Amino acid sequence: MEEQLSLLIQLQEIDTKIRAYTLQKNRLPEILAALERKRVTNKENLETVRVGLQTAQKNKRDRDQDLETGIQKVERLKARTSEIKNNKEYQAMLKEIEAAEQENKAIEDDILGLMEKIDAAAAAIGAAEKNSREEDAAIAAEQKEHEAAAAKVAEELTAAEQEKKEMASRVEPSVFSRYQKLLATKAGTAIVEARGESCSGCFMSIPPQVYVNVKKNESIITCPQCNRILYYKG
Repeated sequence: MEEQLSLLIQLQEIDTKIRAYTLQKNRLPEILAALERKRVTNKENLETVRVGLQTAQKNKRDRDQDLETGIQKVERLKARTSEIKNNKEYQAMLKEIEAAEQENKAIEDDILGLMEKIDAAAAAIGAAEKNSREEDAAIAAEQKEHEAAAAKVAEELTAAEQEKKEMASRVEPSVFSRYQKLLATKAGTAIVEARGESCSGCFMSIPPQVYVNVKKNESIITCPQCNRILYYKG
């Protein structure tokens, strides 16, 4: 096989690795950002449950105060019954006492409901805290794995780039420049195999005589359709 063509094939293999390593490297920040968003969401969920508990506790304190005020009101009303001089006023007072007691009963029901909410929120906090701890540990482990993988990819990328530099030094400048332009404009694939009288880059047919020349692997020949450099494996 013509030496320059052989070097280009090896360069393409290296550049394919470089492209894959670069994609992995570029994906890492988004992967880590997604993990951090997950961690933040877990904390927000936990905070939401905590706020729910605090709200229920405050509401209960408020209703406890309302009940205390209502009890005192009933006591004051009952104390005044001894001062009443006629039956009409006495009946009116009884109705007022009954209404106050009914209101207190409604407050007590509210307090019972709030106590149930507090118990449920406390249990939810326990579960949320446990889940948050487990999620944080899992996220930290996953971050560590990705960071270790990133370090390995960076190492392999540096090695591949150095390998390309050494290989490129053996390619004629004009040929290398042509290869680089194709690499940039053809989605990272500058040289492809010709198979069955077709280009494996664009999958279009290659003219018979061109295909015959490609099979010789004696010169730089490009696909008439996509302009990628062609070679034949045999």
